[in-house]
Amino acid sequence: MKQYDAIIIGGGPAGLTALLYLGRGMANTVLLEAGCVGGQMLITDAIENYPGFPGGIQAFTLTEQMEKQAREFGGAIETLEVASIENIDTPVKKVVCATGETFETKVLILTPGAKARDLGVAGEEHFKARGVSYCGTCDGAFFRDKTIAVVGGGDTAFDETVFLTRFAKKIYLVHRRKEFRAAPISIDRVRKMEKVEFVLDTVIDEIYGEQTVKGIRTRNTVSGTTGDIPLDGVFIFVGLDPVTGFLAKSGITMTQSGYIIVDRDMKTNFPGVYAAGDVIEKSERQIATAVGDAATAACQAIKYLDSLR
Repeated sequence: MKQYDAIIIGGGPAGLTALLYLGRGMANTVLLEAGCVGGQMLITDAIENYPGFPGGIQAFTLTEQMEKQAREFGGAIETLEVASIENIDTPVKKVVCATGETFETKVLILTPGAKARDLGVAGEEHFKARGVSYCGTCDGAFFRDKTIAVVGGGDTAFDETVFLTRFAKKIYLVHRRKEFRAAPISIDRVRKMEKVEFVLDTVIDEIYGEQTVKGIRTRNTVSGTTGDIPLDGVFIFVGLDPVTGFLAKSGITMTQSGYIIVDRDMKTNFPGVYAAGDVIEKSERQIATAVGDAATAACQAIKYLDSLR
């Protein structure tokens, strides 16, 4: 069984930042990531709102540079899916992987992120990063003077619609009902925007295109009538799902939606266990906020490790 000072679970920007800081703090650390390092950053093609890169930076390039920098200070990364956490309330915690491999650690930093909820319709997976997006602030500028659809009826969908009006020439706001979950003030604001056309009581059955998105096929949920809307992009905001299934029996305090509750120092309800990034309960989920969360978590973790010596 391998033993570490700290184990980070999740390889997005928060996880890579924590690995960097812990490495600089001389902590023996490993980052466990089930899939590709980069997390939600890799959903988009380019990132224009991360400080320090005028003109933007390719998502893959930013991921590559973050990973390289973290490794420079001795941080290790292993491709393993975490199945569960045991002994979380003791000084030495146990991480159990899906392969059966186990690790022991004094510190846990949880950065598994939150996955944008898919619509689950034909063509969606195929056109991800080629016209299908889950982040207006990330990809809106690529649709300047284009026609797009925004899917959803909550605050995020309406807030992102307002943002996207800066770029798109036409926006279809598609929602499966007439009623919305968004705040009335947000709904009223969007209704007054000339660029936005509401397409209500409607679901998308298919996103189609060639190399990129060319349109959507719709169905009215009341009449059953089908339709076709030519457009250049589809922004989907039907919710996020935190990746916390492996923590179900851990005892970590979470919201009903599965987001981890932390204090201002990114501490959970267990000593030596921290969380950062999209997985925590907070108002904004951006690369910049994930990096800030993780820097705080890692600095606090180093202090905790020092207290054990």
